[in-house]
Amino acid sequence: GAAMPVVFTSALGMGSLGNDAGFGLFGTMGYSVSQTPQVWLDCQAYESDGEAVLTWDAVDGLFPEGMIDDMFQGFCALLVRLAEDDRAWHAPVPSLAPEAHLRRRRAVNATDAPVSQALLHTLVQEQAQARPDALAVVAPDRCLRHGELGAYAATLGHLLRARGAKPGDLVAVVMDKGWEQVAGVLGVLGAGAAYLPLDPALPSKRMHHLLADARVRVVLTQTWLMGRIQWPEGVELVAVDTLVPRETTPPKPVQSPEDLAYVIYTSGSTGQPKGVMIDHRGAGNTILDINSRFAVGPSDRVLALSNLHFDLSVYDMFGILAAGGAIVLPRADLARDPAHWAALMREHGVTLWNSVPMMLQMLVESAAGRAEGALASLRAVLLSGDWIPLDLPGAVRALAPGLRVSGLGGATEASIWSNIFDVDALAPYWKSIPYGKPLANQRYHVLDQAFRDRPDWVPGNLYIAGVGLARGYWGDGPKTDAAFVTHPVTGERLYRTGDLGRYLPDGNIEFLGREDTQVKVGGHRIELGEIEAVLERNGLVQRAVALTTGAPAVLVAAAVVAPDQLEDPGIEEELARFLGEHLPEYMIPGKIMPLAALPLNDNGKVDRKALATALEGHRPRQRASEPESPSGELERRLAAIWMEHLGLGNISRHDDFFHLGGDSLKATRIIRQLHALELVPEDVSLRAFFAAPTIARFADQLLSLDRRVASARAPQNNHFEEGAL
Repeated sequence: GAAMPVVFTSALGMGSLGNDAGFGLFGTMGYSVSQTPQVWLDCQAYESDGEAVLTWDAVDGLFPEGMIDDMFQGFCALLVRLAEDDRAWHAPVPSLAPEAHLRRRRAVNATDAPVSQALLHTLVQEQAQARPDALAVVAPDRCLRHGELGAYAATLGHLLRARGAKPGDLVAVVMDKGWEQVAGVLGVLGAGAAYLPLDPALPSKRMHHLLADARVRVVLTQTWLMGRIQWPEGVELVAVDTLVPRETTPPKPVQSPEDLAYVIYTSGSTGQPKGVMIDHRGAGNTILDINSRFAVGPSDRVLALSNLHFDLSVYDMFGILAAGGAIVLPRADLARDPAHWAALMREHGVTLWNSVPMMLQMLVESAAGRAEGALASLRAVLLSGDWIPLDLPGAVRALAPGLRVSGLGGATEASIWSNIFDVDALAPYWKSIPYGKPLANQRYHVLDQAFRDRPDWVPGNLYIAGVGLARGYWGDGPKTDAAFVTHPVTGERLYRTGDLGRYLPDGNIEFLGREDTQVKVGGHRIELGEIEAVLERNGLVQRAVALTTGAPAVLVAAAVVAPDQLEDPGIEEELARFLGEHLPEYMIPGKIMPLAALPLNDNGKVDRKALATALEGHRPRQRASEPESPSGELERRLAAIWMEHLGLGNISRHDDFFHLGGDSLKATRIIRQLHALELVPEDVSLRAFFAAPTIARFADQLLSLDRRVASARAPQNNHFEEGAL
C-alpha cells in the first residue's frame, strides 16, 4: 500500500557534502539512517571529498534476510563496471545474480544420472515375463494379471503391425476408462507406433479435426462407442473388448528410445489445439525416477483417476506396471464420485494417489468424519497440475498419519513432471507450497528476457531443460521453434513454460503463476485464447474475452453481441451450445455474459478485473420469463445450502448448479453437509448430484428414493416360486 516504496534521492550536482563543505566539523560519519513513512528503500547518492557516496536505507523487516545486501552488492558491482570500462556502456548488462546464487543454481541442476534406454512397453513386458500371475489391472468388469495383459498387448501389437503400424505413426485410442485402454496403449507401442489418446466425449467436429491433423488411419475403441460416435470416413475401427488374446510373444521392438511414444493435444492460443510429441526416453526417465524416489514395487496399487488424454495417466499406467504393481480403475460413470473412490481404495488396498489437488480435496471432504478406513493403506500422495491448498497436506494426513505428500510440477511438453517438493511442516510465511527442485536428468532456469539468470527472490520466466523435453508440436514447426529455444550462451535446449517463478535461497523454486492467458482449471491446461477464438467464429459474437474467477478457478466468458441479441433470453444457451460443438466439456465456461461493449481501463485495454467482478455477479438467464422459486420444505432447504456454497442471494429451482459456478468440490461439500444434516441417506453420493444438477430434479430424486426405501421396508405379501430368488 505504500505510495512510493522505492525512492532515489540524488544530491549529485549540488556540490560536496563532505569535509570540504564544512561537514567535517561534526566528525567523520560512522552511521546514518533516514526513516520516511511509506518508503521501503531509499537510495541516496551524493559527492563527498571528491568521491561518489552511495547509501541505501531500507526497512529490514520487509525483505528476506540477506536480500538487501545481495541487491546492494549487484548494484555497486554494475556501477564500478560502468566507471572503469567505457565499453560496458554499450555491452549487454550481465546477470546481477551474486556468484553464491549461481553456485547454488548449478548445484540444484546437477541432476545427471544414468538414462534408461528401455522403451515404455518393454518395461511392462519385463514384468509380464517375471510375474505373469501378479495382478496388473483391476477394472469394474474384470481383472487382468500381468501375463494376461501381456497377451492382449502382444495380440494387438501383431495385428497393428500387420496393418502397417511403424515408428512415427499415430494410432488413436478413443475409449471410456477401462482395462481396454491399458491393453490398447501397450498394443500400439508394441506394434512400433505411438498412441494418441482422445476423449470419446469430444464434440464430433473437434474429434474429426484431431484425427485428420494426426493422420490417423486406425482407431482403437470399444464396441459400445462404435455406434455412439460419429466417426470420419477412412478410419478403421478396432474394438479391443472383442479381441481374443492368441499371442503371448510380443512383436520385436523396432523403435529407438528417441522415437515417439505418445502425442497429447493441449489447448492452443490461436484456437487450434497443439499436439505435444513425447518420446520413450523422456517419459521413461520420469517414471523410473519417481519409482525410485517412492520405492514403488509389486505390492503397490494406484487408483487411476486421470483421463487417458491427461498426462498424469502416463504414470498411472507405465509407472505402476513397470514396477510390477497394479492399476485400480473406477467405473466410468462413477469416475468423479469420491465415495466410489473411497470404496475402491478400501477394497483393493490402494497405496499411491496421483491426481490434481482438487480431486484429493474431494476425497478428504467426503471421507472426513467417517471411520471407513479408506485411506488406511495409502502411503504416498502425488499432487500436480494446479495450486496445492496450504491446508490440504495436513487435512489428508489427519486421515492417514505418516502419509508422504509430494507436490510435483512441470509441463506436458516435459514428460509429465520435472520437479518435486516433499511437503512436511508448513512454513508460516508460505503463500503457496514451493514448486521444489528438478527431477533426475532435468533442469530448471529462472531467466529474464535476455536469458540472464535471475537472482534469488527475483521473479523470472521458468525454463525447463533436460531429457524430458518433447520433440516439439506435431506438424507445427513455427510453434515448436517459438516454444523450444536454444540458450544463446550455453547452447542448451530449453522449453519456455510461460510460467513465472523465482529461486529461493534454499534452492527451491517458488511458482508464481502464468505470464499469459493460459490457465489451469481442474488440472486441465487451457488457453483462454482458444475459447475466445471459437466464440468469435459464431456469427452472433463480435468480440469475446474468457477468464477465470474464484478459487478454485471457474471458467467464465463475456461476448459482445448486437443490441437486438442482448434482449434474447436464449443467447447464452446458444453460445454455450456452439462452444459444445467445438470444445471439450472442461473448456466450456460456466457463465457466458452477453454485453454491448467490453469495459476498458484508462489505457484503452480490456479491464479484466472489472469484467471478472461483473461475471462473478452475473446470473445466467433462463428462457422462462421469471425464475421459479423453490417449492416445498425440502427444496427450500436445498436452495439455502446451494446459495451458501455458491455465494448467491437467490436461486431458481431450475437453475443448473454447474452453470451457476458450481464445481465438483463444492458439490462434494454440499453432499457432506446434507449427510451431516440427515437430509439425504448416507448412500447418496456425488453421482446423484451430477445426474440431477437442479434443485427441482435433485429434490425429486431424493423423494423418489425415499418412496422406494419406504416401499422396500413395508410388509410384503408376495409369493415366489421355489428357486426364484
